[in-house]
Amino acid sequence: MLGAGAGVGIGMAWKQQEVSAFWGKQTSPVSNLAAIRKQVEDLLDDRPQYGPEFVRLAWHSSGTYNRKAGNGGNRGTMDMEPESKDGANAGLGVPRSALEQVVKAHPEMTKADLWVLASLISIDAMGGPKIPFYYGREAGKVCPPTGRLPDAAQGQDHIRAVFTEGYGFNDEEIVALIGAHAIGRCNKDRSGFEGPWTHDPYGFTNSFYTELLNKHWEINPA
Repeated sequence: MLGAGAGVGIGMAWKQQEVSAFWGKQTSPVSNLAAIRKQVEDLLDDRPQYGPEFVRLAWHSSGTYNRKAGNGGNRGTMDMEPESKDGANAGLGVPRSALEQVVKAHPEMTKADLWVLASLISIDAMGGPKIPFYYGREAGKVCPPTGRLPDAAQGQDHIRAVFTEGYGFNDEEIVALIGAHAIGRCNKDRSGFEGPWTHDPYGFTNSFYTELLNKHWEINPA
């Protein structure tokens, strides 16, 4: 089991009704979803750090979308340059490589779909909600423009520029999405920052907000 906050054991069998819940109202083109989940769960059992990394992978591949340009989004192209070399995606070669064995075992599912499904399985395993999953992301042949992901070193004006102008989100939706930082940790060689966001990096909770609101913080000029 991933962490103290996790409500679902990763190694438990996935019942058919749970399989269907992840596919929302659409019919799955993949016949063996339980096997896919089992493979992802085995990866999480072997290395719990994959949980937050799978979520980050799905988010960063999807976060290239731009509503004004009408392009970008998750097409499974992050293993291609220049997207793979984008500084915002530093370290994401690790979860991509881990999922490659699942990609090879299930060629009927695109990488784009698998990356999102792996993130939803991880959220569920870390104690988060069961989020309906919809298939149909096509495999891309060209990378989206780089520079569309948020920069952690910048402030609220930058965040609004990315999330509101790029994605069309309002402030409430921005705050909700940022709360995913309750899981995982920063790595110096990837973002320039170091350390976990909360005391339970593998528990999908509201602790990012409680830590932020209930403690005194000062801006580090460095």
